[in-house]
Amino acid sequence: MFREDDAVLLGVFGELDAFTGPELCAVVTGCLAQRPARLVMDVSGVSFCDASGLTALLKAREGAVRAGACFVLTGVQPVLLRILAITHLDAGFGLRPPHGSTPHTGPAAA
Repeated sequence: MFREDDAVLLGVFGELDAFTGPELCAVVTGCLAQRPARLVMDVSGVSFCDASGLTALLKAREGAVRAGACFVLTGVQPVLLRILAITHLDAGFGLRPPHGSTPHTGPAAA
C-alpha cells in the first residue's frame, strides 16, 4: 500500500478467500482511515477468488463509498474477471461496457 496524491494504492496478491478476505477488509479499513479521495485496488496478482473473496471486494467498495472515496478496481485478470462476470458483479465494479455500447475487440475492418 502507498499513497499517491489524493489516492491510496493497494496491491492484492495470491488467493482471496475465507482466510485472506478478512485481512483484506482490515487493510482497506486502515487505508480509508487516511481519508483518500480514491482507493485504487490492483488485483493483478490475484490467482484465486472464492465467494469470501468476492465478499471482501464488495465490502471494500462499500467502505470506500461510505467514506466518500471513489473505488477503482484495476489489473483484473481473466480468472477474476470470469468470476465477476458470472456473478454479474462486473458491472458493479465498472468492468462491463455501458449498456448499448460495443466493446472494442480489435482493429476496425477496412
